[in-house]
Amino acid sequence: MKKSTKCILFTLGVSIAGIYTYNKFIEKTASQKNLLSDKDGEYYDWKYGKIFYTKIGNGSPVLLIHDTDSSASSVEWNKLVHRLTKKHTVYTIDLLGCGRSDKPALEYTNYLYVQMLLSFMKDVIEEKTVVISSNISTSFVVMANHIDSSLFEKIILINPASLKQLDIIPDDLSKFKKSIIQLPFVGTFVYNIMNNMQHIDNSFRTRYVTKPQLISSSIEDIYYEAAHKNGSNGLFLYSSLLGNYVNNSITHAVKSIATPVLIIGSTEMKHYSLILDDYHKVNTNLDIIRINNGSLYPHMEIPEKINSIIEDFI
Repeated sequence: MKKSTKCILFTLGVSIAGIYTYNKFIEKTASQKNLLSDKDGEYYDWKYGKIFYTKIGNGSPVLLIHDTDSSASSVEWNKLVHRLTKKHTVYTIDLLGCGRSDKPALEYTNYLYVQMLLSFMKDVIEEKTVVISSNISTSFVVMANHIDSSLFEKIILINPASLKQLDIIPDDLSKFKKSIIQLPFVGTFVYNIMNNMQHIDNSFRTRYVTKPQLISSSIEDIYYEAAHKNGSNGLFLYSSLLGNYVNNSITHAVKSIATPVLIIGSTEMKHYSLILDDYHKVNTNLDIIRINNGSLYPHMEIPEKINSIIEDFI
């Protein structure tokens, strides 16, 4: 065997060993703090996996649905939940592929989440509900209501995803990205790199909140743990997001919606006035409130104000 070939094989072997070691290290250490405990909740046995949820308070039901992201969980609503429980029975869920819920190796689509939402509302809540969601998750709330509006009392969308963004469907490039992440071994390595603590910290500082002083190491640790819980199986949702499989055009559903809808939009977010205007053009009956001092998740930054807006609308 030529010396150059031996060198290449040696380098390849070392690289593979390094990737394997790194993946195992993340798998072993990411959940060591056990910040995402399930002791205060229950599991709903859905056909595609167990869905973690909590039920707190008394009164008319409110369901909180966090953003669709591999590092997300119902922890997104922590600062709002106990304010709402003063008047309502509040349900929170970890979406399939997120947090404490199962993370099966399947293709995550908008319609998958629509089915999950409808099943949960029918089987667990069993009455008309006020549903509150954020960012990408607002799309399947709108679509679920389009399929069965009898389950919805009112809908509140916090910084909903752009209608134009949701129109983007899988193409050759996005399908290639999805396939890379789903490669055994190598895909896990790429996923772990793209969901490290530095990436999560950057997301908080540039997208989630406007005030860096509100960012605690504990909340970032929770997001990091959520991304890697269950052996980094969050990569299946992550790859579907990269592949645009979670997108779905909702313009027709927004146009025909009869359920009362409130949209809360943060004016300090780039292009958000245009996004809100697009929703209003499609349906002028939508109630829209523009707020200051908040970014993508204003319920994390100004929960008192968001709670007040929600209670007024309910």
